[in-house]
Amino acid sequence: MDERERHNRNIMLQRVKSFWLVGVLQESLHGAEIIDLSMAYRTTAVASSHAPEWQDVPGLEGEAFDQPLPVGTKITEVYQQAQGTLLIMGEPGAGKTTTLLQLVSDLLMKAELDEAHPIPVVFSLASWSDNGGIGAWMVDELANRYEVPRRLGEKWLRNGQLLPLLDGLDEVDLEYRLRCAEAINNFRKKYLHMATVVTSRTHDYKALATRLHLEEAIVLQPLSGEQIDLYLAGVGNRLAGLRAALKSDATLRELAESPLMLSIMTLAYYRMPEDVAISLGNREEGRTLLFDVYVERMMRYRGGDELYDPEDSLHWLSWLAAQMTKHNLRMVFLEGMQPNWLHRPDERKFVERLRFSLGGWFLGLGILAGLLALFTVGWQGLLAGVAAGVITAVIPTFGRVLLTHTRVNWHHIETVEMLNWSWVWAWAGLGLGALGGAILGGLLSWFTGQFSLVWVVGFGIFGATSQVLEDALVREDMKLRTTPKQGFIRSEQNARRLAVVTLVITAVLFTILMGIGAVLNVPIRNLLPFAIWATLYLASSAGLIFGGLATIQHRQLFKQFATKGYISSSDYVTFLDYAAERSLLRKVGGGYIFVHALLLDYFCSRQQDFQSTQ
Repeated sequence: MDERERHNRNIMLQRVKSFWLVGVLQESLHGAEIIDLSMAYRTTAVASSHAPEWQDVPGLEGEAFDQPLPVGTKITEVYQQAQGTLLIMGEPGAGKTTTLLQLVSDLLMKAELDEAHPIPVVFSLASWSDNGGIGAWMVDELANRYEVPRRLGEKWLRNGQLLPLLDGLDEVDLEYRLRCAEAINNFRKKYLHMATVVTSRTHDYKALATRLHLEEAIVLQPLSGEQIDLYLAGVGNRLAGLRAALKSDATLRELAESPLMLSIMTLAYYRMPEDVAISLGNREEGRTLLFDVYVERMMRYRGGDELYDPEDSLHWLSWLAAQMTKHNLRMVFLEGMQPNWLHRPDERKFVERLRFSLGGWFLGLGILAGLLALFTVGWQGLLAGVAAGVITAVIPTFGRVLLTHTRVNWHHIETVEMLNWSWVWAWAGLGLGALGGAILGGLLSWFTGQFSLVWVVGFGIFGATSQVLEDALVREDMKLRTTPKQGFIRSEQNARRLAVVTLVITAVLFTILMGIGAVLNVPIRNLLPFAIWATLYLASSAGLIFGGLATIQHRQLFKQFATKGYISSSDYVTFLDYAAERSLLRKVGGGYIFVHALLLDYFCSRQQDFQSTQ
């Protein structure tokens, strides 16, 4: 392994550690890191080499044949026994993700000590949508979530240098879940010797019509009464009210068998009177009530200033949860929030406003050039400027094209975060653009009866510049998303740089051309309005194509979100960070996730309640 490969590997290891161990596990609500969860083998759940012959016989699968493991057994021991291919199952809130991350912690330590050990990488299956195999999807996720260039991701995958940990099979959209399981099996056939770990809710996995080709499966067991009592005793007298409630309410104690719910109870009952004992009714109502108490307490009483009204925060988080559920997202990046998050009529208004705003800008440039030409050419110059403005406004507005062939998607925000320069395409674009522009300039000047070489060269400069911009600058697939909104920040930076560079280069070229014309006594007065228009048009187009359009879309979209009351009117990142400080969201790199899928479901249900009362 050379120094560059070693550097890339170490960066990736640090990134996984930062995203998942520091950003998620250490801030986890579960409390599972201080409770030894009980586990049981359920070999009947997988199509393993040593599975019993009767695993597919109806009535013989499931917990009846579970093999309990001794309390205190570490997940790493189970992983090694399963030869690195393992399914981790459990009920909602049972600690599946926390258990997975405990395994990640041990695997990272081994990978740091042994360069031959594959890189453990957590992939959230919630983003899989039947648009390719698991391998190709993993490469996309590496690029979008971990900043890994696609070529490097493909190399790691091809050489078996990855150890994929696929979290949340149950979070794949129900329509695609079976095909996702089949895709995992196909991936396992292709990469037979690659260790693979999958997590899923027990009920959702059992409902699948196929079984994963993994060596072993375990099921996380509910907390026992002894484990619950031991945990609460370790906290001290601060939870006297919770202990009293658990003794008097069987439903509450049943809920406490979930590590997540026990953790939420701990936070919800903190500082409550000792004699408080809430009757929770059935299990679902009890869970909802606990989340009500937990969310209210986190919004009002967690340390720090109360920057936002709790009721507003509840509305904003509920809307976010509903959109994440609708678009099948477990992690949300601000760059991923799109116009289709608006209701259809509002989306149409958003697109129409954007299209006609940009069309008006290009029309204005043409009118400006026409007014300048009015003083140098006369009415013909004004008409030519207006015509240029109309044409350059109509083409992007209705034809969805900028410059000569760059397509515009008004309904989708596509950031431009990394750019590369291709000299091969630059020279090709320079030649073709200059030739095409020169021919157009010659035809136009001949048509007007005043053929001039200056116009031929002027249009050649215009054509060459536009073609070089479109062909030589190549967008990188890699997305740098280590901090919130970084994609938009980089897009805006790219837009400004490209606009300024294009403006300067084009202005210099036209100035040189006009200087040469003056020396040769060639009439150049009529060229000045065209030169000003062409310079501003090319600079504007370059800025829009390479990040400017995404920046404008982002600002207008979030302004419309705020107007509709979906998000805070102040900086949205500040609110999301505020929610993360209160353990409602969690920052993972440049994105945000709810602290648990159950909390996501809770907020989603609250959004439905809000809509039903409107």
